[in-house]
Amino acid sequence: MKRLAFLTIILFAIFASSCDGPLPTAEIDKDLIVGRWMTSDEMYFEVYNSDGTGKEWDLKDDVQEDEAIPFTWEFSETSDDSFIKYYEMEIGGIVPQYCNILELSSTKFKYNNEGLRATYNLIRAN
Repeated sequence: MKRLAFLTIILFAIFASSCDGPLPTAEIDKDLIVGRWMTSDEMYFEVYNSDGTGKEWDLKDDVQEDEAIPFTWEFSETSDDSFIKYYEMEIGGIVPQYCNILELSSTKFKYNNEGLRATYNLIRAN
């Protein structure tokens, strides 16, 4: 009886550990990122153009669209669910911002920023 209980525990441990590991990621339609995005309170905006340029602005910081911060962007070559935003600094140099796409549909865009550990929940703006 002890052997049966021991064998059951071992089999359960093997089965449980075989379920560990990364879950398969859903394929992302990368074309959906192009467009104008905003937070639900309509205070923060991001624009992604098909030519790899973009801009962002935050009305809470009294920054209007004509004062938007420009960036360039591209999808990561190593992952289907990440992209990189590049900001050119006024003092020179380019700073990359690595981002992971958590959700991307025709109406929702959710991603996190690895450096700032921030999550952005955006909706498609008209």
